[in-house]
Amino acid sequence: MEEWLRSLIPWGTEVLVRMQGLSGSQIEPIWKFFTFLGNAEFTMFMLAIVYWCIHKRTGAALSCLSPFSTWLGDVVKYTFNIPRPADPRLRLQWVELTPSFLSGHSLSAVAIFGFVAVRFRKPAVTAICAIVIIGIAASRMFLAFHFPQDVIAGLVLGFLLLVVFSLAEPVVVRRLAAQAVPVQLVVAIAFPLLLIFVHPANPLNGLPVSGAVKSMAALVGMGIGLVMEHAWLRFRVDGTLVQRALRFLLGLLLLAVVSAGPKLILPGGPDYGTELGITFLRYGLVGWTVAFLAPWLFCRLGLAGRERPALAARVSQSN
Repeated sequence: MEEWLRSLIPWGTEVLVRMQGLSGSQIEPIWKFFTFLGNAEFTMFMLAIVYWCIHKRTGAALSCLSPFSTWLGDVVKYTFNIPRPADPRLRLQWVELTPSFLSGHSLSAVAIFGFVAVRFRKPAVTAICAIVIIGIAASRMFLAFHFPQDVIAGLVLGFLLLVVFSLAEPVVVRRLAAQAVPVQLVVAIAFPLLLIFVHPANPLNGLPVSGAVKSMAALVGMGIGLVMEHAWLRFRVDGTLVQRALRFLLGLLLLAVVSAGPKLILPGGPDYGTELGITFLRYGLVGWTVAFLAPWLFCRLGLAGRERPALAARVSQSN
């Protein structure tokens, strides 16, 4: 299949040249905006506001779906190792070091925004999510980050992931909730670690790829945090608009500190392996902060309430 994908590069290049000719450089800021909506930074921003302020269960699901979709996209990328568009006729924005096939932005857009649309089932939300998905996919071609075949494959795989995750999520949550806390913690740690090592290794040194470590470290942190939150905290997302706004602003500040802290204390490792360890620590802390530390702080400061034991089961269904 790799040979067939490489044979499509000339055709894909011609499509990109024509697309850029039609759009013109004057509307590139629009495409950059849509690409930003597919970046990991914005995904974390959206995930946090949903989990902390809007619908806790949906936010928890997104906190698992987002890093897994990133991991899945990277698995395909490093399996085929197709080069990025590099024709001199193209207006290239900046150099991307990861392989081209498939578009991880397109995959994650369908999975994440599609899940939001499925979960909320409101016409306005569905319309916005559809516009964002189409905009992100188109931006990857208009900005010449990906060939058309990369984007199409990303959309198809993202849709398949969305279907599987939507069907499996309630079953997995129900079965995990029936297990003891130590069992839940083992699953939260062991599953992402396993995914790191089944991911194709870095061809330069045989060690795990940095992207796989980042996404799975975040999943480990979020998994541990979600288990701790459900067992010992159970915060509520309701409250006044002011409370929700303060939650979000305080949470973002806390995230900035937690994210930057390890980089300041441990600015870099002497070798790639040590660097991966620091990366794992940093992203694991970020995931744990989103899932547990920030909600714990909200409750301590009176910005969020906690479920009463007798109502826990009923409230968890609505949140």
